[in-house]
Amino acid sequence: MRGTKRTLWEAWIDRNVDIGDPTPLFATESSGDCYSNDDAGLRVELTQYGRTRRRPVLRRSDAMDRRLRDAIDTVVEDHETHSGEYDGLLYLMYAVEGSRVVPYYIGKTGTFRRADEGLSANLDAVSATGGKFARWGYGNAYHIGDLSAAVLADCDEVDAANHEEPKAKYEMWATRLFEPETRRLRRPVYIWIRAWDRSEGPYPDTYPYLAELEYQLVGIAYELFPETLLNTEGVPNNPTAYARMRGWIDDGRTSLDDFGGSVE
Repeated sequence: MRGTKRTLWEAWIDRNVDIGDPTPLFATESSGDCYSNDDAGLRVELTQYGRTRRRPVLRRSDAMDRRLRDAIDTVVEDHETHSGEYDGLLYLMYAVEGSRVVPYYIGKTGTFRRADEGLSANLDAVSATGGKFARWGYGNAYHIGDLSAAVLADCDEVDAANHEEPKAKYEMWATRLFEPETRRLRRPVYIWIRAWDRSEGPYPDTYPYLAELEYQLVGIAYELFPETLLNTEGVPNNPTAYARMRGWIDDGRTSLDDFGGSVE
């Protein structure tokens, strides 16, 4: 069967991601909240984080926290029992357009530390405050913490003085996800999380380990969604210029004759 990368992407999404019941990444103010000027439920709530440098951060949704904790518990138990079934966590930050999943970011948190077979610090002793929280914590150098610094730096209504200087990577996230100088999302943003058990990857009859899977998905998603994908690893060093050079407009532009397995 002659397949395309879009076919592979959509088949993998259909097998793994339930867009009928998506998990919001952020807690947003209700459209009926009398304290909110947002009538669409897209303005992200704030919470306070930090002991010595108390600062406002964008609040994760309760559903996201539950989903991530469940996945972390699965991987931690697997590590403690030496079962070896799971490689770690795979996550996808995305939007929905009709029936399509539009990826913003694809990432992973592996089970092990770099130095030995101990449990990764990102998964170990996950606290109620979620400083690390499998890379999605409120602390500095973690996704929500650094994104908060970038988003809130330009919000006049918020005192962001205790945040560190925004990082360029997360300034790009802020631009892509939020309306300028606000904490209002351009559109709903969702998160999908799974403890990865080396199930079938996007390419037929392949069962990749976690790091391999991440790069496979990033490579496919970048070609299909170069204007939305925020990953900086596994893509060209100037992804926008490269995508423009290749003229990636037509959905059926890439054939995969080397992969003869059927995609259903």
